[in-house]
Amino acid sequence: MSIKLQKNAKIILSILFIFIGLFLLTYNYFGSIKSEVFNEKNIELLEQNVVLPEEVKNVDENDSANEVVTTTEVSNNGYIGYLDVPSVNIKRGFTSLDSEYNKLNYNIILVGGSTMPDVKNGNLILAGHNGTSKVGFFRNLYKLSDGAHAYVTYNGKVYDYLYKEQYNVPKVGTINIKRNADATTLTLITCHRTDESLQVVYLFELVNVSDEN
Repeated sequence: MSIKLQKNAKIILSILFIFIGLFLLTYNYFGSIKSEVFNEKNIELLEQNVVLPEEVKNVDENDSANEVVTTTEVSNNGYIGYLDVPSVNIKRGFTSLDSEYNKLNYNIILVGGSTMPDVKNGNLILAGHNGTSKVGFFRNLYKLSDGAHAYVTYNGKVYDYLYKEQYNVPKVGTINIKRNADATTLTLITCHRTDESLQVVYLFELVNVSDEN
């Protein structure tokens, strides 16, 4: 009996080693392909993990589908900058991280780990609710198309960003942002329109800076 058990154990170990070998070969193969793709495009991938202080949601109100969302005056809510995405009719101010109005039920929010637009190769990260309610500021982001621009007004300058891509991530409290390390980036985050278990990350890259009129 012991000889049979030893033989079975050797067979199981052999199979296990074969699977481990195949896994390592596959991992290295796809890793090399990924590196080649980024090398061909001359793009260095940067991954950044951020924590959302609040959960972005689809916030709907039966009687609010036709509400017009207006931007509150800076003097009232202490905005330090404005986001404007003309192609999808989004315009809203954002406050500093420590402001009492940096909350989703008031505004789009500045996410910890962000840098301001004037930081080269930095990443300004803003989040907002989806949905038809008056706080669903990012309800139209899903309409973004190639060639769309987003503008951030900050400290007397207007930063012009070009829409690059979007991807879904699960709602687990943190978000892994994957972006071009050599680009100054704007990241917008909101809830998926039809799947409450997902969030959508929209990436833009800076293409121009001008003086505010």
